[in-house]
Amino acid sequence: MNSLFLQLPLLAILPTGLYFYFFFKRIYQTWFEPTLLIKIILSILTICFVMPLTYIWGVWTVIVYYLLCFCLLMDIFVWLIKKTKYHHDRLMKIYHLGMIPILCLMLTLGYGYHHMKDIQVQKYTIYTQKQISQNYRVVLMSDLHFGNTMNKDELKTYCQQISLQKPDLVLLGGDIVDERSTHQQMLDAFEVLGDIKSQYGIYYVYGNHDEARYAKTPNFSMIELAQTIEKNDIHILSDQVVNIHGGMILAGRNDRSYGQRETSQDLLKKNGHDDFILMLDHQPVDLKTNDEIGVDLQVSGHTHGGQMFPVGVISNILGFGEMNYGYRQMKHMQVIVSSGIAGWGYPLRTGSQSEYVIVDILKQ
Repeated sequence: MNSLFLQLPLLAILPTGLYFYFFFKRIYQTWFEPTLLIKIILSILTICFVMPLTYIWGVWTVIVYYLLCFCLLMDIFVWLIKKTKYHHDRLMKIYHLGMIPILCLMLTLGYGYHHMKDIQVQKYTIYTQKQISQNYRVVLMSDLHFGNTMNKDELKTYCQQISLQKPDLVLLGGDIVDERSTHQQMLDAFEVLGDIKSQYGIYYVYGNHDEARYAKTPNFSMIELAQTIEKNDIHILSDQVVNIHGGMILAGRNDRSYGQRETSQDLLKKNGHDDFILMLDHQPVDLKTNDEIGVDLQVSGHTHGGQMFPVGVISNILGFGEMNYGYRQMKHMQVIVSSGIAGWGYPLRTGSQSEYVIVDILKQ
């Protein structure tokens, strides 16, 4: 079903093309009667307009389908107006020119760009009966996709803000860089992130994009990536468990896109249930299993909270994935899924907010 969901934009190319042919024709007819030559030109224009939709992750796909939605809403509005027998020449002129859908598209793109750049601090408070030696402040940053929406100076600013929060632990939840990040951007990202001040260090798990596995010719190798991360005093956790301090255990997972990884049971079998177990996994998966084996808190990213509306809403309704965004209390385990500090593919976000997360873990 996930595959079908991803292919829906491709299946919609033909009807979308037909719709926009008549949309362009209607605009032209506002002033002139289209000749055969004009119809051929409009057909070519329409083909050029919809052909980029074959790449469903492109910004042009977002633009076209948002415009289509606004056009259809305008069609419905005009149809309802006609049903009331109210007719206004100026309204129909505006309708035929397609002005309102285009204006709505411009406003949406402007909002999407602003919303992507407007990074929020999302705070959660977690209570535990485990005998941790102190209260902990944990910062989670995920899905930076460095280079897409943020430069080095901007990242420095946010990292300085995080340092001022005096975190005990900093967690990097994957997809910090991706296949579009240049080699220099990869170096810059981890140099800046490594400067975040924390009591017990910075820990990192790979996401599905970090190693640029979706690129035919990656800008950096897996070895270069790992060396850069470790050079900046960031600890990589690949199905590893570390004792942070005084009853706090951190388990970092290989991303499930790698194909094979240890089960949660095998990873945690040597740890007692008296410790507070914090699991860092790029994708919010295995939630039921982790709840049953006694994980206290799982933090993840990956979903972007539905970067472009209505992806998140549809995902929740149709049950794609185990969790899309926010906080959930399970039988034992608590779960936090971040929408990420940036986004992938294009500098637009019309769904949930850009954020980094602060979690205060308090003894009851």
